[in-house]
This record gives sequence, C-alpha cells and structure tokens, in this order.
Amino acid sequence: MQSFGNRHQTRFFDHEKIPSKDLIEKVLHKTYKLVPSKQNLMPYVVKILGPEHIEIKKNIYELACEIEYPDINLRNEYRLDKIKAYEDNNVTYNNRFPKGNSQLFAPYLLLLIPRKPINNPTLAKTYEEYNLAVFDGHKLIPNNSNVEIGMFSAILTAISIEEGLSISYTACLNASKLKNTYDWLKNELVEPTLALSLGYKRPDVNGTEISYHNKLKGEEKPEKQYIFEWI
Repeated sequence: MQSFGNRHQTRFFDHEKIPSKDLIEKVLHKTYKLVPSKQNLMPYVVKILGPEHIEIKKNIYELACEIEYPDINLRNEYRLDKIKAYEDNNVTYNNRFPKGNSQLFAPYLLLLIPRKPINNPTLAKTYEEYNLAVFDGHKLIPNNSNVEIGMFSAILTAISIEEGLSISYTACLNASKLKNTYDWLKNELVEPTLALSLGYKRPDVNGTEISYHNKLKGEEKPEKQYIFEWI
C-alpha cells in the first residue's frame, strides 16, 4: 500500500522527459493480467491517446472547461485566454501553467468507456449447459462496467507508481459532447466514464500538486462513521 500513500493528483506533466510506449504498454498489460472481472468479460474499452495527439487533448481540455464555466466569458477569462496566450507566444509545454484540468495535456491520456463484452460463445455455452441464468456477456450493463473501470484504475495506479510514473484522474469530461466529436468515439454505445493521465510529473511544480496528504481547502472525506455502518 506504500504506492497509494505516495499518490498525488499530478496537474503538470513533463513534456521533455516522456515515458516510452513500451513502458506504457507494460503497465497496461500487467494491469490487464491482474485486474479482476466478473466472468472475465472486461466490459469496457480503453482508448489511448499518445504524445502525438496534442490537438485532441487540447479539445478535451476545452470541453472540460465548459463544465467548469458554462458562461463563455468566464471560461475565456479563467481558462482559455491563458491557453491562447501560451500558443501565441510559442511557450513550451514545460513552461505552461494552465488552470483547471491541466492533467488532460499529459503525454498519455486514457479514456475508459463501458462497452458490451466481446463475444464469448464458449462461456455462453457453458452457462447454458449448466442451466446458469446470469450470463452478462450478451449485453451492456453500464453500472457493472463502471465498477470494473474503477478496479482497473486502482490497479493501474499502483502499477504505474511502482514504475515511477505519475497518474491523475478526470471525470468532468463533458463526455456526451466529447463522444459526438470524434468518429473513434461515435461507434461506442455510451460515453467515456473517466480519463486517466499518465507520464512523469514536472520536477519544478512540486508545490502546486494536490497530494493525498495535501488537499484543497474544504476537500475532506466524511467522517468514517458516516461511511462504515455495521448492521
């Protein structure tokens, strides 16, 4: 559990020292091997955006800003004008400090999406032979998928930290609008649930990170007695 004790929400990722694709695939494949899944169906898909997809990440950031500031004037003032100024002045990514969900600019961005399980006729036949009623492989069950997405994210987090990577989570994605923006998302039945950002954190911004032990003002968990109820 030491890896989780050191976890923090990295806001600013290093764009000069970037993990190799091989390392990211190592982390993903180890997570795939270890993650539990009901009936081993893994009812979700992970869409991976690498370092080359800068414009897509910028658009995802801008869509997330719409969630924070529905008013376009406020959105420009507090978020988008700063991005435009960086671009107009050719400021390198390692010298940028965008506000809000800046982790969406990470070298690697993973979008986790509930999905109808991949067809598994052998397992379906096994259930039929044993007269078992509950086989989930024929349909999309978003609630089940989202639970498994959470488990995948937790295991990926631990493995990433062990490999020296930083990781962040983003749920306010403006997911419905995002889904309708790209062809590679339009074919999915539902919108993305969560985005995971992966990379190395910038060494110059330690004081601006949100760590597990250094939370935002008012960002406190409820008292334990409100969470754990013995019956």
